[in-house]
Amino acid sequence: MSTLKKVHEAIEASRAAADFNISEDPGHLWIGGAMSRAALSAWQAVVDDQCSWLTLECKDEAQDTIEPKDGREGEKQRLSLRFQSSDATPHLFTPEGWRSFLQKDLAISSARTVRLAFTKNGFNTRAFSIEPWINSPTTLELQDERRVSDSGPRRQVRCQSPDLMAPAQIEPWILAGPAPDNCEAVTIWQEIAAQMIAKSLPNDLYKDGGISKVGLSGQPPRRLDLGTFQADEVPFQALQEAATWVYLEGDDVEVRHTFLSAELARAWTPDASFCVGLESRLVGALDSARLVYKAHLRSGSKDTLKALADLRKTLADEVQKLLQQARDLSSAVWRDVAIAIGVVGIRVAMDGTKAGKGTFGFAAIYLLVAIYIVTSYVITVATYGRFLDIVETSRKSWRTKLYAFLDDDDYQTLADKPLTDAVAAYRNTQARTTIVVLVVVFALLIGITVEIQWMEDGLLVEHISRNWSKAWSWLTTHL
Repeated sequence: MSTLKKVHEAIEASRAAADFNISEDPGHLWIGGAMSRAALSAWQAVVDDQCSWLTLECKDEAQDTIEPKDGREGEKQRLSLRFQSSDATPHLFTPEGWRSFLQKDLAISSARTVRLAFTKNGFNTRAFSIEPWINSPTTLELQDERRVSDSGPRRQVRCQSPDLMAPAQIEPWILAGPAPDNCEAVTIWQEIAAQMIAKSLPNDLYKDGGISKVGLSGQPPRRLDLGTFQADEVPFQALQEAATWVYLEGDDVEVRHTFLSAELARAWTPDASFCVGLESRLVGALDSARLVYKAHLRSGSKDTLKALADLRKTLADEVQKLLQQARDLSSAVWRDVAIAIGVVGIRVAMDGTKAGKGTFGFAAIYLLVAIYIVTSYVITVATYGRFLDIVETSRKSWRTKLYAFLDDDDYQTLADKPLTDAVAAYRNTQARTTIVVLVVVFALLIGITVEIQWMEDGLLVEHISRNWSKAWSWLTTHL
């Protein structure tokens, strides 16, 4: 007979004691009571087994450590069993230990696989699996971290008393597959799961004169006794569906929780406690909440489409403004170029005798035209530059305040890329017009040197002819 079976038989034999008491945590079992000779013999069989992973200590009424076989029948004995049990893979001997384990949020949050010695069946929840304990305690190697919802019940339910709290996570109370029938481990889990899910559905949990209360925010708001479920009237399937729909089907947890609590408040009558009334009201309230949520999604879709339409219109306006700026900049530059060409044309068309001599008057005119062209161009570019800064600031505010519902890729495609392309087109136009302005100003400066006879016409023509091919190649590359 295995050690686990001997321990199980000894525990069952000890239950006959009138003052029997038991307490268990993973890795530690305490049993006390005035045991019969059969129970003491059963515990002695466990000691004689000399199991390497289990330590058993027995104390009599005088707190002396003894062998179980040396204990007196009818006298109170206290036994302590210890073994190694990890947080990720807790091992439990008794239903009492299983029930105690399920009441501890910290232990539940760490568990991945729970092994129970008193059951032959297993089942799975969304948080951990339950397996029969048939060999010495072992720890499973974890490959992946368990993923749980980051919008658990305590984020939705206002808990006003440390003695009455919603569960920290909903996953441990949701089945992840079929559960065996007529299984004590399943029955205990379902009893606690029903109570935990019930505490995750209202808007408030609080104590009033030592009585557990719930609050439902709806029309009208309700204040109800929490109550408990009757053993044969637990709407377990409805509770599973409600908890799954509220907490595990998407990101709008707060919205779904609000809709369900409002529907529960609307359908409630104050003559029933919360847990008792859930049997008759939860299914209908859940169906109504689902319909309201679908209507909410349709309304949200309309708002989203309207926001996208506004984005397209705003985007088209901004792109059109940028393109118009590029056109206006080109027109302004060619207007200034026309002025320079007109001045040079007038100088060339003058009387040949007068044109043969340099004049300081035309040199001054060339200088004024060059200053006008540069000043006009700098002011225009600076004005358009400030506009581009405003566009960039607006684009950042669009992303965070108006269109946060779009992911980065969609926003890049719908808004960022068209504006970036329009800005790039304007920058290219600005670069080309800058080159044109520089060429015109340089030509005017050369005209000034000729007018004041710093450079003779023949030398100028010879210099331009010698470097014309290089200049043309540079201009075609940059324009």
